[in-house]
Amino acid sequence: MTVWAFLLALSFYPDYFGWLAWVALVRPLIILSRLKGREAFTASYFFAFCFNAFSLYWVSLVTPPGAVAAVAIVSLYYAAVLVLFNRVYQRKPLYGMIAAPFLWVGMEYFRTLSEFAFPWSDLGYSQSFYLYVVQIVSIISVHGLSFLIVAVNVLLWQVLRKELAPAPRLTCFWSAAGVVGLLVAYGWAVVPVYPREGKLDVAVMQGSIPVEVKWQEENEAYSFHLYDSLAQTAAGQKIKLYVWPETAAPSYLTHDAAGRAALGATVSRTGAWHLIGSLGAEEKGGRLRYFNSAYLFSPDGQMGPRYDKVNLVPFTEQVPYQDYLPFLRKEFLTKYLSFIETYDVAFWSDFYPGDSIKLFEFDQYRFGTLICYEAVFPEYTRRMILEGADFLVNITNDSWWGHSVGLHMHSRFPIIRAIENRCWVVRAANSGWSFIVDDYGRIRGRLPLDAVAVLPGRINGLDGFSVFTRVGDLAGKSCFLLTVLLAAIFVTQWLSAKIVRRPRSR
Repeated sequence: MTVWAFLLALSFYPDYFGWLAWVALVRPLIILSRLKGREAFTASYFFAFCFNAFSLYWVSLVTPPGAVAAVAIVSLYYAAVLVLFNRVYQRKPLYGMIAAPFLWVGMEYFRTLSEFAFPWSDLGYSQSFYLYVVQIVSIISVHGLSFLIVAVNVLLWQVLRKELAPAPRLTCFWSAAGVVGLLVAYGWAVVPVYPREGKLDVAVMQGSIPVEVKWQEENEAYSFHLYDSLAQTAAGQKIKLYVWPETAAPSYLTHDAAGRAALGATVSRTGAWHLIGSLGAEEKGGRLRYFNSAYLFSPDGQMGPRYDKVNLVPFTEQVPYQDYLPFLRKEFLTKYLSFIETYDVAFWSDFYPGDSIKLFEFDQYRFGTLICYEAVFPEYTRRMILEGADFLVNITNDSWWGHSVGLHMHSRFPIIRAIENRCWVVRAANSGWSFIVDDYGRIRGRLPLDAVAVLPGRINGLDGFSVFTRVGDLAGKSCFLLTVLLAAIFVTQWLSAKIVRRPRSR
């Protein structure tokens, strides 16, 4: 199981490994179909733990405790649906094989819900380097693509079943090949041969300031000066919108008049609009609450509306439901766990989530901002488009992760969101990858990792809604409902059996 968990994790690595996702579940499904009871749960959790450890190890570069919590909790999701698959298969093998892709995608959709949401490793993202294969997400979403991947794994499992006659095994093989072939054919047919040129001039700024330098209090001015210099290098190119990375201004601009003035001077010299990632704070419920934010500055240098990140990373940016679990706040833990401050352990932050979507407006355009890993939520992004966004901006700071696979995995999410909604996306990352991607997922311009540079480019507004944008994530929702129904049936049967076995009192 360890080898197959590693191969499944490897499918998310850059460029050439995505094909592994189409075969990496075959052997684990075979093994799990033969186990019963506690053995099935143990094997399921072990496989899930290894997969998440291999694919999420880089979280430890930000917060070791958060990495342990993330891997341990997320692995339970996988284990739960794999055990459910096992139970269905034990009842009737055919139903178990049919249920497998529904259960897997139901789990993926469930991971987009609540403050524990962490839908990072959905199988569909493993295909993001294959331009033709991923075009289908504009109809069925990334979860629909995950469904097809699991379904192909189930078909290939049947090919290896020696107890089946050659004819059905051959049928399963050609069915699996047909699914992949049709995906490629559809993508080839819909992707325009000649890319359409953009009309709106934008500039993506990448400062590549190391984390240990950026967050030193005395270095705030250094960040301001660096981005001021970058902005001036593109000032003569008729840029309408400059995009700064997440927390490019390492300051609480809500309380930093000097910082607002410095940024305003930079903005006014360019005569353009600037979206600037920074921090925000305000008092609510008797406590000062902190936010990961983005601000839109107008060409005259005035700070305008603010968007606060709604979807925070659990056990990294926040403790889920921190108002109800105060004992997990850092301020509480440091009182009783002295080693946190003694050894400077990187613990989770205490940010609060924003309360709603905020679209920014300038000239005749409106755009939605996805801060960091908000780009991993299909329905949240779709809502921005439905509320009137002409294009999307993704700002992030991935320098925490060095050059690990987390950096590459994170950069693929906005590409999938662009294809799903047939909209352009501008991505500004502190140290990369920063790029501009069109409505078919083609990268039109990109800055090298760790480059200190500006990427000028042109984008277009929205032409119309895709099928996904119009109907939503039907694949994810329907699979989730089926998963909940099956789980409810087995839980009810288990409780009924417990009640029946209970001895009657005399």
